[in-house]
Amino acid sequence: MRISLLSIMLLLVVTSSFAQRKSSTAKKTETKSETKKEDYKMFAYGLTTNTNSGLLGGLVVRHSKAIGRYKDYPMHQYIAFEAVNIKHPKERVEPSTIANRYIRGKRNYFFSLRPEYGREIVYFKQNGDDGIGISVIVAGGPSIGLQKPYYIKYDVNGRGSIDIVQYDPNIHDKDPNRIQGAAGIWQDLFVGMKLNPGFHAKLAANIDMNTFNNSMTGVEIGVTAELFSKTPEIMSNQLTTNSRFYTAGYLTIYFGNKKQKQK
Repeated sequence: MRISLLSIMLLLVVTSSFAQRKSSTAKKTETKSETKKEDYKMFAYGLTTNTNSGLLGGLVVRHSKAIGRYKDYPMHQYIAFEAVNIKHPKERVEPSTIANRYIRGKRNYFFSLRPEYGREIVYFKQNGDDGIGISVIVAGGPSIGLQKPYYIKYDVNGRGSIDIVQYDPNIHDKDPNRIQGAAGIWQDLFVGMKLNPGFHAKLAANIDMNTFNNSMTGVEIGVTAELFSKTPEIMSNQLTTNSRFYTAGYLTIYFGNKKQKQK
């Protein structure tokens, strides 16, 4: 699933503009009792996909709570933690001689763990337990890059003696018929893993709604920018160029609970 960065930016602009108009209209009829309902605490978890990953890009846990106002709009403290997979744009899955699949030229998996802190401005809040809430999120924080070897099943002697080895195109592509497919992401999970620190920032539009009592579901859609201290070798450097700077569009679907703070 690929998300157009241009489409996301247009959505952010349109959503913000729509939210401002709605909020302006709502403020004209807002009562003191409704004002009490605008402050809440929310905890949620969900799944995310982005333009640097496959359909399932990673996991997200997020929390927000009211801390004040920004230009007459409710402002919340936003805290989140994301664990996402980052793929090289030239990754292509190919079949092996026994119909198992592998990614030709891939040297390592690369994951990013992202603690985040920022602000969420609520431009259009829910009317009681009905309707939707629309907000804009600006957040950032450190990135912990994890580079893990990409293993394949390889016939070392050409007579069916299979070994699990890190894929090296300089060696294994000399006779690709011996490649029997990928060994799997869980193979020797922590063996040979390398840390690559960095930092990231994101801008997003958030839409949430109550589903039952305090239960809620929502969608967060936005863009991220991320820079690592070293260039990870996701694909072989002999075949293509790797980068230490990544931008992506992303979509997160989350579920959680919201607790109103009555004043």
